[in-house]
Amino acid sequence: MVLRLCGSTLAKTHVMTTTIEKTSDYLTTDELKRLNRYFQKEQNYQMALLIEFGFRTLLRYSDISRFTWENVLNKDELVLNEKKTGKRRSIKVGAVLKGLLVEYFELMQQPELQSTIFNYSLRHTNRLLQFGSRFVGIRKKQVSTHSLRKSGARFLYDENNRSEDVFLKISMILNHSSTQVSRRYLGITKEEISDVYAGFDFVL
Repeated sequence: MVLRLCGSTLAKTHVMTTTIEKTSDYLTTDELKRLNRYFQKEQNYQMALLIEFGFRTLLRYSDISRFTWENVLNKDELVLNEKKTGKRRSIKVGAVLKGLLVEYFELMQQPELQSTIFNYSLRHTNRLLQFGSRFVGIRKKQVSTHSLRKSGARFLYDENNRSEDVFLKISMILNHSSTQVSRRYLGITKEEISDVYAGFDFVL
């Protein structure tokens, strides 16, 4: 099933979303785990699942919030037309995410299959993330739904030894206009780039 969205996005909403994307910080896996545990203790399983889903799919909340349970349960891939770009995306569902979806479906008392999984507004979701992050000690970062997407992308980059090949693939997945945009997005610093050049000190 392909998710589709009818109608145009208001310019004001686009500006607000773009601002959030630029100012949001990525979180470490430890910070994500702390935030997930916080929402589990609060029995807000929707938010706990959002941490996992946003991190593992690299999708924007505008797309995540459109999924129903029947779109995702026991699926090997998720297919959608992105709201922002209009482009068709196919995302493989890994074994871990597939299991988590079943687990949270049970924790949330088996909702109607046709109901949306993440039904909070973007504003309310961001407020919950900001409050939760402060509660678990994440005080120096700007946290929003977009932090989850950034965190997943940064994790893949670091986990694959920051290889240029993986970086280019991540840039394609994120649909960025240039690799420079992706470098800023992933928070790749000048120091990290300089470290690459330091490798020349050990040859010849």
